[in-house]
Amino acid sequence: MKLVIQRVTRASVLIDEQIHSRIGKGLLLLLGIEQGDGLEQVNHLAAKVAKLRLWPDLKDSKKQWASSVVDNGFELLVVSQFTLFATFKKPKPDFHQAMGGSQAEGLYEAFVTKCRSELAPEKVSTGSFGAMMQVELCNDGPVTVELVSPSSTQSTDPSAAASAAPSATPSAAPSIAGAARSPTSLSTRDGSSPSCQLEELLQMQPYLGGYFPDARDAEQFTKMSQEGRFPSSPNLARWYEHVASFSEMERSIWATHRCVAD
Repeated sequence: MKLVIQRVTRASVLIDEQIHSRIGKGLLLLLGIEQGDGLEQVNHLAAKVAKLRLWPDLKDSKKQWASSVVDNGFELLVVSQFTLFATFKKPKPDFHQAMGGSQAEGLYEAFVTKCRSELAPEKVSTGSFGAMMQVELCNDGPVTVELVSPSSTQSTDPSAAASAAPSATPSAAPSIAGAARSPTSLSTRDGSSPSCQLEELLQMQPYLGGYFPDARDAEQFTKMSQEGRFPSSPNLARWYEHVASFSEMERSIWATHRCVAD
């Protein structure tokens, strides 16, 4: 989970040329939610935002970086921003790292709720999740900082990380890779449908074969296209749209990646 934080004298969100929300002095928060994020990341970042000292001391303006948004009674404007996790292996952005759908919206709402508990409900305004928005602001300073929460697989406590490490056994990886190599066998592994198994797989990695596309991605995409079925589950839909953005020639080249992986 990532926050781009801007200290502002004012900020507003417009939707369809109408003002949706606005704040005066405070912080504009652009919130990006990544695959694997959860309430741990929500609570970590929301608590930190409330304590950031981004303004001068209340009694002595010469003392910089001494007071928080809470100390000053200022406001927050929280705007969802999945593009913070864009990657660029080619000029077209790839958003597979960003969490999509209702899962991300739930964490966004949880973050807003946590911020309101740290400040006050009337001090926190929002954009509209998933909407096309225009964000206007006057950056004060300018001051722009970034906060990134530890991922769900990381720990700030070294001893905790060490104790958690054995659970990530090497034998876990082959089962995932094996499932990706044989999509047709997924339906018989635990009784669930192939699409459910692919959805689970793609939640952990961007492609069926891992972190690079290979013949498995091309084969599965061709099969789904020929059957005329568009996936409705979030990770599978994102994968399908991303693979569709490549040309047929590019997908045919992916076979070389499978040779290397095998």
